[in-house]
Amino acid sequence: MDVGSVFGSIGRAAAGVGRLMWAVAIAPTTGTEYDAHSKIDSLAEKIENEVPEELRDRAWGLVLDALYWVPQEIEQLVERRQGPDGEEAGDPSAR
Repeated sequence: MDVGSVFGSIGRAAAGVGRLMWAVAIAPTTGTEYDAHSKIDSLAEKIENEVPEELRDRAWGLVLDALYWVPQEIEQLVERRQGPDGEEAGDPSAR
């Protein structure tokens, strides 16, 4: 087997893995209200059990920072769904 074909095979495999990783990275995240409540509950438990009391306000501040852009992202999601004229445009992931 010549070296060129080996490198070619490795390159094709790496490209395939890269395409898969990119597809996973840009795939929309979905969840339920229960999932969100569970995540917040687990964060609250982690902060309560693992974070020293003097750092808890800062830990909750990190949570708030992470949530800062959520309302704007939800608004953009709804706007993309509705389209420019305010009517429902269909599934935005189909574009």
